[in-house]
Amino acid sequence: MPNVIYDYGKCNGNASCAEVCPVNILEESENGRWCKPIDEKVENEEAVKQFHEEVEESETQLDVTIENDMPECIQCMACVASCPEDAIQIE
Repeated sequence: MPNVIYDYGKCNGNASCAEVCPVNILEESENGRWCKPIDEKVENEEAVKQFHEEVEESETQLDVTIENDMPECIQCMACVASCPEDAIQIE
């Protein structure tokens, strides 16, 4: 299963990753500060919980990396290529 990894020490909320994702599994956070997977598209609930508890309300970059198990990811790498901050990896 694809593992979409966000580094919130690098993410600046540009949301280019969400714009280019052909399977529409990424989005901008509600406050517009972060890029993130759509909660319902993440299989490991602990990753969703970690984002909402540690990242969502922060206005500054954090030393937090979250690994999201995303079965709908087709590993096209469009999000990785589009991120100007190199904040996304797919394994």
